[in-house]
Amino acid sequence: MEKATKGFTLIELMIVVAILGILAAIAIPNFVEFKRKALLSTAVANLEESRLALAQFAASEDNWCYPPGTNDYHTFRSNLALYGLEFPDSPLGVKWAAFEGYERGSCTQYTITILAGDNQTRFKALPKGICCVDGPNCIRYAKNVPLCSANFGL
Repeated sequence: MEKATKGFTLIELMIVVAILGILAAIAIPNFVEFKRKALLSTAVANLEESRLALAQFAASEDNWCYPPGTNDYHTFRSNLALYGLEFPDSPLGVKWAAFEGYERGSCTQYTITILAGDNQTRFKALPKGICCVDGPNCIRYAKNVPLCSANFGL
């Protein structure tokens, strides 16, 4: 009478582990890229929300002026809180590694500069739109965002 064997051989287990390793090697870089793309997209979306709040601020003013410039995130956030800007206490909450400042050039021109959460990509928000300043991921991950040509313009 033969003894019945149950289970997998060592070779079969090694093949399964090798296949899982190959699949992980393919999938993990894609997940990292998707995370970076989502981070930059969120940073751009929050910058767009800032632009909309500034437009509401200017619309409420008799002379259509934007608020005075500031390099302080908390001052910027509190100045626009009445106009729909509801950001968390830290710039990290809006996927910005750093708020580099809000500068008003003239009554109707401004530039908001931020460093995105990847600590490499810098964006500017202008009345005309949002543009890439620099960074290896600027154009690649932030689709439809042109490069800046100068301050206060695309």
